Amino acid sequence: MKKRSRMLAAAGAIASLTGMILVFVYTAKVKAGAGQALPATATAFVATSDVAVGTSWEDMADVVKKQGVPPQLRPDSAVSDASQVRGKASVRAISKGEVLTTTQFDPSKSGSLATPKGHDAVTINLAAPQGVALYIRPGAKANIYVSFKGAPAGIDPAEAVRTELLLSNVTVLANRASTPASSEGGADQPALGEEILLTLAVTPDQAEKLIFAKENGSIWLGLPHPGNPPATTGGRTFRTTLL
Repeated sequence: MKKRSRMLAAAGAIASLTGMILVFVYTAKVKAGAGQALPATATAFVATSDVAVGTSWEDMADVVKKQGVPPQLRPDSAVSDASQVRGKASVRAISKGEVLTTTQFDPSKSGSLATPKGHDAVTINLAAPQGVALYIRPGAKANIYVSFKGAPAGIDPAEAVRTELLLSNVTVLANRASTPASSEGGADQPALGEEILLTLAVTPDQAEKLIFAKENGSIWLGLPHPGNPPATTGGRTFRTTLL
């Protein structure tokens, strides 16, 4: 009986000693970590709601928030100051929780083009009215119309002059004045009679149509309501318009 009691006492002592050792180790780790700083974070703007393509920075005030972001989650091009994207618009949709980057904004001012896969970036010059001035922001969709004045011999004169929708819902990659405006007019604002440069994302087949129309006719752009599906029309001639 006494032997059994001595064994139980020894086991209790061992358990007590083990507990003391574990407490000592834990306390040492806590003390060692007390002087260590938490992982560093850097600030950046993060989307608090989904942002549609073509949304200007100024219109994002209620859907973005500047907050701390862990270094491993913060891209090198993250937007940390409003001055980086002021006056620019998003060139693609931005999802809720996504860190904003400068590459998500107006490529006409950032020096790069986000050309979609399978597309070409084609630039055309237009007078300000034909190009909707600078109201078509990069990332927006545009309808492209063409007018032909005259046609090959043998075509009915009533059909010789024609205006029709050439391409619909073409993505605008960049839109800027061909000559820098004076300080009075503001940056990138076309002066009266000045041309603007429009860079569009088109497939090779669409590029052929666009270039042919530009070389042989007159191009006009239309700005559809955001979200409108691609449009189709029958075109207009003297016969269908006036007769």
